[in-house]
Amino acid sequence: MADVLERAGRRSAPRSDARETLEPLLDELMRSLGFERAAVLLYDEDRAALAGSFGIGVPDAIARELVIPLALSDDPIVAVLRGGLAERIRDATTDERISPAIREILAKAKLGPIVAAPLRSTTERRTIGQDGKRSAAAGWEHRGEWAGVVLLSRMAGVTQDDVAALVPFARQAEEALSLQRNVDLLRETGEAHAIEKEWLWWMVNGVGDAVLVTDSNNDMVLQNRRAELLFRASDEDSAGKRRAVWMNNFLFTAALSTWNLERVGATTGREVTLVDPIEGDELIYEVITTPATNFRVGMRGTVSVLKNVTDIRHIGEELARGRQRLQSAEEEIRIERDRLDLVLRNVPNPIIVVDNDNHIMSMNPAAERLFKPASATSRAAHTALGNDARFTSFLAGLRLDPVMSKRGEIGLTDPGTDDHLEMEVSATEIKDGRGAVMAIVSVMQDVGRLRELERRRLEQVLFDSEKLAATGRLAASIAHEINNPLEAVQNALYLLQKELGADANNRQYLEIASRETQRMSRILRQMLGFYRQQEAMGETDLNALAEEAAGLVLKRLRERGVQIATQLDPGLPRIRASADQLKQVLLNLLLNAADSMPKGGTITVATQAGAGTETEVFGRDAVQIQVRDTGEGIPDELIAQIFEPFFSTKSGKGTGLGLWVSQGIVQSHGGTMRVRSRVGRGTTFMITLPVQGPPSDARAA
Repeated sequence: MADVLERAGRRSAPRSDARETLEPLLDELMRSLGFERAAVLLYDEDRAALAGSFGIGVPDAIARELVIPLALSDDPIVAVLRGGLAERIRDATTDERISPAIREILAKAKLGPIVAAPLRSTTERRTIGQDGKRSAAAGWEHRGEWAGVVLLSRMAGVTQDDVAALVPFARQAEEALSLQRNVDLLRETGEAHAIEKEWLWWMVNGVGDAVLVTDSNNDMVLQNRRAELLFRASDEDSAGKRRAVWMNNFLFTAALSTWNLERVGATTGREVTLVDPIEGDELIYEVITTPATNFRVGMRGTVSVLKNVTDIRHIGEELARGRQRLQSAEEEIRIERDRLDLVLRNVPNPIIVVDNDNHIMSMNPAAERLFKPASATSRAAHTALGNDARFTSFLAGLRLDPVMSKRGEIGLTDPGTDDHLEMEVSATEIKDGRGAVMAIVSVMQDVGRLRELERRRLEQVLFDSEKLAATGRLAASIAHEINNPLEAVQNALYLLQKELGADANNRQYLEIASRETQRMSRILRQMLGFYRQQEAMGETDLNALAEEAAGLVLKRLRERGVQIATQLDPGLPRIRASADQLKQVLLNLLLNAADSMPKGGTITVATQAGAGTETEVFGRDAVQIQVRDTGEGIPDELIAQIFEPFFSTKSGKGTGLGLWVSQGIVQSHGGTMRVRSRVGRGTTFMITLPVQGPPSDARAA
C-alpha cells in the first residue's frame, strides 16, 4: 500500500500544478520589474536534475529542453537551488560554469543576462516507508517539498537591484507553493485512502471464507459478504432465515466469550457449529481468531476467519467408516485367503495361476513339485525347466481358442521319479470388470493314472466276461446236447401213456416222469435264454470309441515301446451297437497286438465307411475298423485255431477266450471279424459292422 501512495504522490508532482500556481505571480513580477522572458525549472527526483517545466516569453518546448543534473555542483543555477539565494548571471550563454549544451539551449531561449531565484515550499517533504509511516527525506530536499529555480531575463541586462527585488517574490511564491502543496497533499491522501479502501474491500470479499471483526463486547463491527450471509438478516427475509441468523449470532458470540476466557495464543483455531440460513443444514466452521487493536480510536477487538469444513468433516467421518469397513473386509479376505490357501495346499491336483505373459504368479504344492522341485539337483532343475517350457507352449496354443474355459492334454515329467505324466489341463480365464483378461487359472489332472485304473478295470471286466461267456456257451452246449435225448425220453413217455391207457395201475409213475422231464426241459430252455440275452444297444460313435480305447492303453503300450497311430474317417456314420462290448473287443485286439511286439512297434487303428468284400453284410450300410500291428505275425497253421475257445499262443498267459468272445460279440452285432497275418510282417484284424445293428432275426434268436 505504501508503494501505491508513493506512486500517487509522484503523479501529482509540482510539474502538473506549478504553472497554475506560479504563472500569475510571474506575470505580475515581470510587469513590475520589466522582465521580458522567464523559464521555470523544477526538481525532478527521478532524474536527480532540474528540468524545464514551462516558460513565459520562452516556448515551452525549448524550456523543457533545459535539464541540469544536480551533480554539476559548479553550475550557478544548481548553486542557487542548493543555497536558496538568488544570483545574477551576467550572460548565461557565455558563462563557462554552465555546460556548453545548456548554454546552447539558453541562447536558443534568448536567456542571456538572467537572475536565477530559488523556489521552495515551507512544507517539510516526507516519504512513506515500508511500515506505512511518513518520514523526512534524506539530503537537502528535506527543507521543502517543492523545489526549483526561475530564470528571469531582459535584453537590457540585469542588476543587483533586481536580485534584491526578487526577495518578496520568493516569499510569495513560497507561500503559494506551500498552500498548493497542502491542497495536493489533502487530495493525494483522500485518493490514497479511497484506493486503499477499495483494495481492502476486494481483499476481504475476494476470499471464500467469512471474515468479521468484533469489539471487546463481542458485538460485530465489520464483516464481509460471506459473513453477512450467516450473521445478517433484513426484515424482508423469511422468519426461518431470521431465526437461523439469530441462532448463528448467539452461537458465535457464546463461542467467542468462551474462547476469550481461555487465554491461549494470539492466533488459534477452533470449531463452531452454525446453521445454514438458506437450507437449514448444520454447518461446521473452523474459526481462526486474532486479537486486534485500533490505535486510532483505542478500541480492542478480535478478527475472526471462518472456514467451512463441513464437507471435510463429513468426508473424514466417511473415510473413518470406510477405513473400518476396509479393515473388516481385509480381515475377511485374510481369513478367506487362509482358507483358500489351506484348500489349495491339500488339493492333490496341480493348480497354477499365470499372467498375460505366461509368467507363473502362484501355484499350490502339487504344482511346485513339478515346476519348482525341492531337490536342488541339476537333473531335477532341468526337468522342471522342461515342464515349464512345455506348459508355456501349451498355454500359448490354448489362447488361440476364443472360449473362456479351455481343455487339453500335456505330457510332463516328474522331477523326482522321472515318470511320464499324462496331464489333462482345464484352463479358465479370469477377467476384470472391463472384460480384460487378468490371469489364467489352470488345473491339472493326472489322467494317465485314471486311464490305467480304467484299463485294469476293463481288463478285469473283459476277463470276467470271457469266463462268463465261455461258461455260458459251455452250459448252452451242454444244455443243447442234453435237450436232444430229453426230447426222446419225453416222446417215449408220451407213447407209453397212450398204450397203457387211463386205467393202468402204474400210470401215476408215468405222469410223474413226464412232469419231471418237462421241468428239466424248461430249465434247459431258461439256460439257453440266459446265454442268448443281449446287451442294450444305442447310437455309437466308432471313431470316439477307438480313441477312448487307445487312450486307455496308451501309457502301458508306451512303456513297452509301442506307439499307437490312428487313421479315422471323419465322415464315418454312427452305428447301432453296444459301446461297452465293442470297447472290450478293441481293448482285447490292442493288448494282443502289443503282446506280439516285445521289442516295440506301431499299432494302427483305422476306420472307413463301407462293407468292402464282406458278403455277410451285403446290401446293408456298414463300417469297418482295422487294427494293424508290426509284430511277429501268426503262422498259417495257427490262424484257423485262433478263434477257438481256450486256444492261446501265449505260453502260461491268458485264458484263450479273448478272440473267441470278441468274435461272438461281433457276430451278435450282425458283423464279421477277419484276420490277415504274415510271419515277421505283422497282423491285421478287420471288423465289419452294419450301421443299423444286427438284423431282427439275430436279435430274436
